[in-house]
Amino acid sequence: MIRWLIMGIVRDRTRFLFPWLVTTVGVMLMITLLGFIEGIFMSMVDMTAKLDTGHLRLVNKPFYEEEHLNPLDRALASEKETKTWLTQNSDPEIQWTSRIRWAALMDVPNERGETRSQTPVTGMGLDLLSESGSEIKRLGLESSLIKGRLPRRSHEMLAGYLLAESLGLEIDGKVTLLGQSFDGGFAADNYQVVGFVKFGVAAMDKKMALIDIEDAQTTFYMEDMVTDWLGFLPSRISIFDYDKIRNDLQAKLTKWRQAPPGDWVEDDFPILLSVLDQRNMGQISQTFLMVRKVLVAIFTFIMSLVLWNAGLLNGIHRYGEIGLRLALGETHGQLLRSLMIESLAIATLGCLAGSLLGGGFVYYLQEVGVNMGDAFVQTGMMFSDVMRGRLSLVGFLYGIVPGLAASVLGTLAAGVAIYQRSTAELFRELEA
Repeated sequence: MIRWLIMGIVRDRTRFLFPWLVTTVGVMLMITLLGFIEGIFMSMVDMTAKLDTGHLRLVNKPFYEEEHLNPLDRALASEKETKTWLTQNSDPEIQWTSRIRWAALMDVPNERGETRSQTPVTGMGLDLLSESGSEIKRLGLESSLIKGRLPRRSHEMLAGYLLAESLGLEIDGKVTLLGQSFDGGFAADNYQVVGFVKFGVAAMDKKMALIDIEDAQTTFYMEDMVTDWLGFLPSRISIFDYDKIRNDLQAKLTKWRQAPPGDWVEDDFPILLSVLDQRNMGQISQTFLMVRKVLVAIFTFIMSLVLWNAGLLNGIHRYGEIGLRLALGETHGQLLRSLMIESLAIATLGCLAGSLLGGGFVYYLQEVGVNMGDAFVQTGMMFSDVMRGRLSLVGFLYGIVPGLAASVLGTLAAGVAIYQRSTAELFRELEA
């Protein structure tokens, strides 16, 4: 009987080809679409974390509440002691780095030392001169450098390429930063622009400048002070585990605040945030999950509907076979189960083919990507210009499980018609 069923499936293309194609195409589209959407979402999360928030962020609460003003007087002191505490109390896989967010007026002089152009800029002080070079690698500054070189000495600066165009900056040209120091006084310092960087985020390319963190501490009178401690997690850790990691460290931070370092002032109150707590990323992640669920539901419904109709047509085509099998002694239940097993086998082959094709497309999108910089240039959001897919086990599960379920549900819905027809009626159709 099994051999007879297999030969029937192979020889009758109406029983195999169409359901197999529907399942293959459905699974392929599901995996490709979900992989691309997840790639865009995770690209935005990773870009936001690397350039702005970190996966985890330790920041003074007064600074965080007014960070749009970059209030350096709300920075957190005891940089060295804080780094020691973070290293000892967090997972060793978390990489911690300190940064200083600053804002100043950038003044570009002409040959006579008079102002030629100027504009407000936002900047960041980070580790650019150490031998480890972790920040340079993390931000991809070597590959993002479109002109000039990376800083090698103190008081050298990198500028966004759009900022350089608007101000008419030149490589090795001098600029002056005019801003407010930590203690509320006037801060002014000269820097040499040694490179232009394309961050891939329009908002940063237009207004961002990078200097070494020790230079920032010198310019703004912030010895042993930083505005942020950013923690970066391995890529294997799911985004849905970020809050748990934050909460575990937050509990230890609560105890530390009871016996704080001596350099902290009375109103210093450091808090821990995950990337989902900032820049509206939590709401975006909920939207992403909802979109994924809706897509899975829609594709499952459509595939079930198409395969149901295919099952009905196939059932009409096989009424004679069904009558003969009933006459040979199969019960209605046995017959329905065999049809469902048959559809499950076809769906399995379709899922395998769809997984290979869909996985191939997503892998291409992950490695090559699609340049969509022009589409996001006006948004100001932390999107990379190149949108990439992301291969994940969850994406394959969301494609395969609905593919198998749709095929079985379609056959089950169509197979109910077997119970509505008597053996005698099926025999009369067979004789006709």
